[in-house]
Amino acid sequence: MASSDGAAVSWIGERLWLLWCFFWLLSLLVALSSPFEALRWWAGWKKPPPEPLVPPEAPRQGPFAVYLTGVAGFSGDFLSRRERGFLQRLQERVPGLQIVDDVFPYSATNNPLDGDRLLRALWVWLQKWRLKIPNNVFDLLIIMHNIGQTLVSSDRRYGPAYNSGVARAVAQRLLQKGFQGQAVHLITYSGGAQIAVGIAPYLKKILDCPIYVISLGGVYTDDPGIRAVDHVYDFKGTRDHLLPSVGWLLYPGRWRAAFFSPWNQARRAGKMSWRLCGPITHIGSTDYFSAKRHLPDGTLHADQSAALIAPLLQNKQ
Repeated sequence: MASSDGAAVSWIGERLWLLWCFFWLLSLLVALSSPFEALRWWAGWKKPPPEPLVPPEAPRQGPFAVYLTGVAGFSGDFLSRRERGFLQRLQERVPGLQIVDDVFPYSATNNPLDGDRLLRALWVWLQKWRLKIPNNVFDLLIIMHNIGQTLVSSDRRYGPAYNSGVARAVAQRLLQKGFQGQAVHLITYSGGAQIAVGIAPYLKKILDCPIYVISLGGVYTDDPGIRAVDHVYDFKGTRDHLLPSVGWLLYPGRWRAAFFSPWNQARRAGKMSWRLCGPITHIGSTDYFSAKRHLPDGTLHADQSAALIAPLLQNKQ
């Protein structure tokens, strides 16, 4: 009896080990293939998905904002309920605010994970399980894909192709919203901050307007696109320790010793502002978008995030 139990345990252990190896092999393939989408588009081998035939709206006064989600994003049409609630709170505080929230920042061609892709069936299957069982282990594959695209954005070789594609998609959506040359506020979360900095030079060239980056728990590299940003506003929770520090750890251009790096030049020019915003975490039920958790003064996390950002949009239209 003991030998049969041992054999069963051994069989389960072997299958779990194989599943774990398969998962990491798939993650490695996803990571290694990250630059190819941008390069295929840049070379003309792959066309971006057709834009919906939406006529441009009448010119608007704005202000205009673009929301770039974090690395858990799945498509331009999919945002978590908490992120949707945060954007709604922001619109209630800023009269006339026009928000573009349907650009998928982890694709050079604005192609969602359930779009025209070789692994479309895999991404759809993962998303289905993610909605049923949040934070399951295979959810990491979506995050790995998007982290890979964030690294491509920051890469000196592939970044220009990638970032110009995302900037093109953002500019198209702004123009459809009635944009007429006002300032553009790139509101970002987590890895979306790097994408915002990466696309800033191309977006400014297309639209010829001031660009402001506003981040919640932003993850920044030493991307030279920071030169095109008029100002960076970064809000960080006091319990959000690890992820916002990743860029500083991995990119020496963020270190103070790199005196002449674009990041440090922008910092010395006074183009960056940081602010701590209470005991908020990067992810989970106590993150920046929580509509259930309160700060010590009784303010909901989502309400504070909206209240911090709203004045920046109103003062720089």
